[in-house]
Amino acid sequence: MMSCDHCEMLGSFELGNNLVLLEGDRIEDRIIVRCTGRSKECCKGGEYILPIYSEHYDANGKYREYVIQAKSDNDWVIAQTGVVQSDTVRYWYINKNFSLENVDCQKVKCDSIVLSHRAGPYTKNEFGRIIKTKNITVLFKD
Repeated sequence: MMSCDHCEMLGSFELGNNLVLLEGDRIEDRIIVRCTGRSKECCKGGEYILPIYSEHYDANGKYREYVIQAKSDNDWVIAQTGVVQSDTVRYWYINKNFSLENVDCQKVKCDSIVLSHRAGPYTKNEFGRIIKTKNITVLFKD
């Protein structure tokens, strides 16, 4: 079994509950996926969760939005995304309180189950209020 450090060197950062931050050669490649493809224990691909595919690329195949950073604990993933054309920073959270253990993802769109636990986008101020209300204790380092 490969170490987490090995996967991180390959641009695969585990966030828990099969959610993974994937990095590519460019910052704009960063996305969070529900991992569906592993090689030697490292996630190599999956279903787009943040941003979803149509948010990541525009109609011309150019980058639209990407993950700036993501943090997680046992219950939550928090993320900042950047909107390329406007330099806007948006904030999101994903509640990891879902299970796909007894779900046949060939028959059910499992990404829609995960997406139903994703909330955002929020401004920085909105996000600050929401994480206090929801008692989300994982935080970004400014």
